Amino acid sequence: MKILKFPLLNWLIANGVAVYFLFKQGALDWYFSGWLGVLGILVALESVSWVATSLFYFYKHKTSPNPSVRATHLITNGPYRLSRNPMYLAFTSMSLALALLTHSPYFLVSGLVFWLVTDLYTIPQEENFLAKSFKAEWDSYHKQTRRWL
Repeated sequence: MKILKFPLLNWLIANGVAVYFLFKQGALDWYFSGWLGVLGILVALESVSWVATSLFYFYKHKTSPNPSVRATHLITNGPYRLSRNPMYLAFTSMSLALALLTHSPYFLVSGLVFWLVTDLYTIPQEENFLAKSFKAEWDSYHKQTRRWL
């Protein structure tokens, strides 16, 4: 199941299914209602910030964010000090932002599906590769930094 190795594609598919069901029901509406709207926008901004900062650190360390390309450097600073997977965290929280802005549980379910696929399949494969490639550095980083937050 090679498709599970591409988290962005998995996220797009999971949320695309949510959009499909909402559209089919005629319920794909965006609401900006008080605190839920403000919270949705803040969560979306947080998500975009995690992705942008993570991509900056990939660029800074001259390694690829593409999971199908072998990493040349183990990034342990920036957002990677707080989470071993800040981009996956951002994708998950963006589903929460979509749920808040549409008032729909479908996006919560898509976020949960994305999180499960990523946590149970994608991340373990990536971590096995990193453990083999960066041995002692990975062991130290793995012990001091949580997988999510």
